[in-house]
Amino acid sequence: MTTPRPAPWTAQEITTLRAWYPAEGHSVAQRLPGRSIHALQVKAHKLGLRTAHRNPAPRPRLEGESLEEAIRLREVENLSFNAIGKHFGICEASACNAVTIALCVRRGYRPAERDQHGHLTAEGIERLRYALKKGYKGIDIQLRLGVSAACVSEQRRRYNRELLTRGKALLPPPGGGQAYSGVKVSAAKRKQVEELFLQGLGTQKIAERTGVSRTSCTRIRTRLFRRLRRKGETLAGCDAAGVRRVHAESARFVTDEQKDLLRTMLLDRVPVQRAARELVIGASSAYRLRDALAAELAGEGQVLPPPRRPGRVRHAPVRSSSWPPESPQEIYAFRRLLGAMTFAEAKVYWQDTRREAARAQREAAATRKLTFEEQLAKVASGELRITSGFVRNHLEPRLPVHSSLRSRSETAIDA
Repeated sequence: MTTPRPAPWTAQEITTLRAWYPAEGHSVAQRLPGRSIHALQVKAHKLGLRTAHRNPAPRPRLEGESLEEAIRLREVENLSFNAIGKHFGICEASACNAVTIALCVRRGYRPAERDQHGHLTAEGIERLRYALKKGYKGIDIQLRLGVSAACVSEQRRRYNRELLTRGKALLPPPGGGQAYSGVKVSAAKRKQVEELFLQGLGTQKIAERTGVSRTSCTRIRTRLFRRLRRKGETLAGCDAAGVRRVHAESARFVTDEQKDLLRTMLLDRVPVQRAARELVIGASSAYRLRDALAAELAGEGQVLPPPRRPGRVRHAPVRSSSWPPESPQEIYAFRRLLGAMTFAEAKVYWQDTRREAARAQREAAATRKLTFEEQLAKVASGELRITSGFVRNHLEPRLPVHSSLRSRSETAIDA
């Protein structure tokens, strides 16, 4: 369905616009029914018309109780501006502007100076440009100066044009080039993110590879999913609702090197659980790989040799505190190392870092002074004991003893 084109401007409308636009500005729309304010702006710009009339600045979309509720949702429940906008039936930008402008004063900042129409004065623009030169994020500038996101973007464009005209260096990127959720993503970077999503990678992996924030990756994924759904398609590894069912790559996967090492140890008749523990493989995964190896050997007419068990032992095996990784978090952290190292290198690196961390912890615990409650707890457990009082002789004065007194005392003792 094509959008109907607006009717061409008549000579009478152009005459009215030339006569009243310089004095009335956008208010001339009342004299030209059927013409929107945007159409008036475009036509006035083409005709080279300027106006001295200042329209009042737009007011925030949320006020009163609605604004207080939006601030509560943001500060207390930590909702996103997108969720707040959906709650009040406005767009995300309007919710962000209303909340940040209200929080400017409440957090102790001084809002940018404005005139009687609500527009920024020269001093307010200068303060905003100073924040742009410092490389602050857009949301930080909004919060510190109480301005809208559109105002920050417009002032950035104008200031960059002035700097380019004067042959100066352009403004630094928002946030000093740091990737965060509010930064603008280039078309090339957005295309790269979409290609990785089509390959079946997840948001976390794509954010690590491309440097784009997870929030931006999530938004790109949402738009890509909607575009594919209109075509009757879906993302790789996802169902029709967009929920991922199959991961193309994950730190939870057992690497090929681990599988080869497990195969070697099983052929050497090492028990499954011991081999799995040594190679940082889950017991269930190790048994599945054992069954797959047995089936493969059976197809070749061979039999997987039974494990060589040590039998009953008198003492339990001594385990190192630095190996193997125990908790799921440690296991996944070690498997992330396998993406850049071999298994032997990753094992040595893991053991060295854990020994160094344990040594630093022991040194810190030895030098740290115990609190009174901790001392009482150690006394109650028997680790420490209370000593009896002792005489500090080095603080007691000692008087010289004469020889006559000493001889008398010796005589009395002999008697």
